[in-house]
Amino acid sequence: MRRLAILHLLSNRWWTGTAEPVLALARGLLERRQQVVLGVPAGSQVEDLARKAGIPLLEGLQLNPRFHPASWLRDMHRVNAFLRRTSVDILHVHLSHDHWLASCALHLLKPSGRRPPVCVRTVHTLRRPRSLSNRWLLRCGAEHLITVSPTLRHDVMEQLQVSPARISVITGAVDSERFHPAIPGDRMRREFALSPTTPLVGIVARIAPSRGHLTLLEAFAQVHQALPMARLVIVGKGEFRPQVEQRAAALGLTEAVIFTGYREEDLPEILGSLDVFVLMAPGSEGSCRAVLEAMAVAKPVVAARTGALQDIVLDGETGLLIEPAGHVALAHAISRLLRAPEQARRMGIRGRERVEHAFSRQRQADETLRLYQQLRAAQRSPSTTRNG
Repeated sequence: MRRLAILHLLSNRWWTGTAEPVLALARGLLERRQQVVLGVPAGSQVEDLARKAGIPLLEGLQLNPRFHPASWLRDMHRVNAFLRRTSVDILHVHLSHDHWLASCALHLLKPSGRRPPVCVRTVHTLRRPRSLSNRWLLRCGAEHLITVSPTLRHDVMEQLQVSPARISVITGAVDSERFHPAIPGDRMRREFALSPTTPLVGIVARIAPSRGHLTLLEAFAQVHQALPMARLVIVGKGEFRPQVEQRAAALGLTEAVIFTGYREEDLPEILGSLDVFVLMAPGSEGSCRAVLEAMAVAKPVVAARTGALQDIVLDGETGLLIEPAGHVALAHAISRLLRAPEQARRMGIRGRERVEHAFSRQRQADETLRLYQQLRAAQRSPSTTRNG
């Protein structure tokens, strides 16, 4: 396959949500000897991490999602100037702000006569699907859409009436070398004065109303009543933490719930210390990376039957699926795995095997590059037509 020139745009300032998957993909494409440039907000945490990772940058973009006209115009002209002086094959966007910016820059490019790049949009989540602007952007603002799960692809097709031929599924991925089953969890247990035999249930997610922390607390109250030694580890930060702490206190769980705050460097060790991992809702990157990381560390997963979670977790094989609002069912699922450690261990091993087979970073980069090549070849074909 010939080498491609690829420009990624991402209007995310912080190391959350879409940032990690996009930088990992950019590194994977660079390792495959593709010419990759990344545009992210200047002075942001994401820009700093991209520099450290050796990813070439399109300098000087603000990519402010709050839309300041002067900043927007400067960004649009900067992207347009880059496209005019560089023969870009693929323009890959990830969020609505950078997608609008790319669409306007491509419109300005048309009078120059330069061959436009193929515009690709990854749909990480489907928010505000009834918005006319969002519907137009997803239906007409890109030659091809990528979704991070089969369920999301179905939702995009159904809610936006997008042709199946214009949507591909390329699922999320995990660094299976950083997250692996041999990681010990004893240091984390020592940090929080827990014995090696303390049953540990954990969640890694932004502490927000939509992520199911209150449902998990209601379920864990039942688990703790039957297994008083059990502890719940809540990893993450967010504006909803005071409400979660208050509810834990009201349920008499103050001593049984551990808030670790945001953890990045030692996250594999924290996952390695757990007996059961729980996630009740996908985050903003849609691919449920936290579940993939837990599976990579060979932990059984209890998850809500929603979004990409129902595509990732094989019910009864790598974990257990429950209905999203069912705290009683959640309590039963957690208790079942805590009381059957051998079954939980087998599920964890099967989860690791599934990660290696279906959710590796190598597979993700290879599938993305193949799609790029197909789209570029189709653009060159005079018989190619574009259908909504």
